[in-house]
Amino acid sequence: MRGLMDDQRKPAESPKGSERKDDTAQGASNAIGRRLKAYYEDVASEPVPDRFLSLLDALDAAEKGGPKSGMGD
Repeated sequence: MRGLMDDQRKPAESPKGSERKDDTAQGASNAIGRRLKAYYEDVASEPVPDRFLSLLDALDAAEKGGPKSGMGD
């Protein structure tokens, strides 16, 4: 029983070549991150539609109008 517990405490040895797999995974992760960042920057730089701005203004006005939560009170 003790031998089994000792085996569970040892860190698993990585097979040869795992460093290359880690580098590939990290490279893919970095590429995905760069693409997501570029996509986000494109979307963030687009103008906000007028309809959306008017809805936000209406929400601000409703919040200042009183303590109503709008949740069926």
